[in-house]
Amino acid sequence: MSLIHFHRQPILRKPLIIAAFAGWNDAADSATAAIKFLIDRWKAVKFAEIDAEEFFVFTETRPTIRLIEGQRAVIWPTNQFLYASSLDQDVILYIGAEPQLKWKKFCDSFLEVCKQFNVSELLLLGALLADIPHSMTVPITGFSLHADMAERLGELDVRSSRYEGPTGIVGVLYDACLRANIPAASLWAAAPHYLAAAPNIKVTSALLTYLNAFFSFGLDLSDIQADAVRFEEQITALVARDPEASAYVHKLEEQVAGLTDEDDEDEDEDENDDGDAVVNPDKIVGTGPLPSADVLIRDVEGLLRKQREDGDDEQESNDDKDKQ
Repeated sequence: MSLIHFHRQPILRKPLIIAAFAGWNDAADSATAAIKFLIDRWKAVKFAEIDAEEFFVFTETRPTIRLIEGQRAVIWPTNQFLYASSLDQDVILYIGAEPQLKWKKFCDSFLEVCKQFNVSELLLLGALLADIPHSMTVPITGFSLHADMAERLGELDVRSSRYEGPTGIVGVLYDACLRANIPAASLWAAAPHYLAAAPNIKVTSALLTYLNAFFSFGLDLSDIQADAVRFEEQITALVARDPEASAYVHKLEEQVAGLTDEDDEDEDEDENDDGDAVVNPDKIVGTGPLPSADVLIRDVEGLLRKQREDGDDEQESNDDKDKQ
């Protein structure tokens, strides 16, 4: 019995899929935010979803109650496939949460959609937390065993991941694609660990920039790239207001600089087009005897939250003035 619920059956021309999962594979919501950006930009339409009943523990990933036209409705966790067919290349976008149960069966359901629509390529997006400062260029790694996709990653100077250790659904789904002979690649961005809970627009912008070049979409990303610059400036200003946080970030910057110097000696360090050092996020950077990161995370997130609230209050005030 199929666990895919189709809302419609679009006619697509060997589409490619771009996918991201919320949860362990999605540091600072960076990967899923990239998919949401593309959904909005392309006005993508939902056409199918994977039944959540088989794959989630609802005491961990809980359904929510919403009021819709005055009626209470239960909203279940969703794993949605959407399509955009107004492009030179048809695209399927997938967004969902990492399942808690039956990963092999989940991958079979995902691949059912790939096979039905004769998918040409699959790109999996992910984001990880790393001991890096927010001020550096976002480190990007990627991986593919498919010759053409690996070559295109190399042309973008994407460092091949050498990670070994526990994996999430992204790694398992990649392996399932490999076994099913579906060309697949993964693209990962590293996010500063002390901004884990705040949506990190800089990391999302980096993922979008690389996937845009990888598929030659020709997307205009100037707005989100400008937002990324403002985000970095905002964090820098907030950190500067806290001497302990400022010292912590400065120490990270020194350690990253030291790491790239060591890599340079080993001829294992590259530069991007701007001449900035590119750090391999697979390497763990020790922070040494630094202040408690937990305290700094709470402080920075508290500053961000207060600034968002102040911004909302200012917007409400401006709206009231407009009404007068």
